[in-house]
Order: sequence, then C-alpha cells, then structure tokens
Amino acid sequence: MCDINAYLLEGGRETMILENVEEVRTEGDHVFLANIFGEERTLKARMKSYTNSQKKMILEPTG
Repeated sequence: MCDINAYLLEGGRETMILENVEEVRTEGDHVFLANIFGEERTLKARMKSYTNSQKKMILEPTG
C-alpha cells in the first residue's frame, strides 16, 4: 500500500495528525485530508514536504 502519514510541523516539532492518508486536496488556504478508515481532517496549512520513500507528508500551519 502507498498510503502516507501526515504530520503538522509547529515549533520545530512534528505531530502526526492522520495515518494512512489516501486523499489530499487544497480548498483555498486549507488542506483537506482523508484516510482509508473514513477519518477526515481540514487544516489551515500548506504542504511543506512530501517524501514517498518515508510515506510522510509534512504540513505547516498558515495562520
């Protein structure tokens, strides 16, 4: 499976916010995430990085 884990970077710390993410989309200045279990998160953030080999996406708050 190619599902990734999403982390929020705040104050130099990465906090996992959602595991097994399969959908990512932007909605204005927000990022929408959904995982394989039906959990969803919408954050006022931007994507800072994505590393496929680590299955890791890092988001950074925008406000």
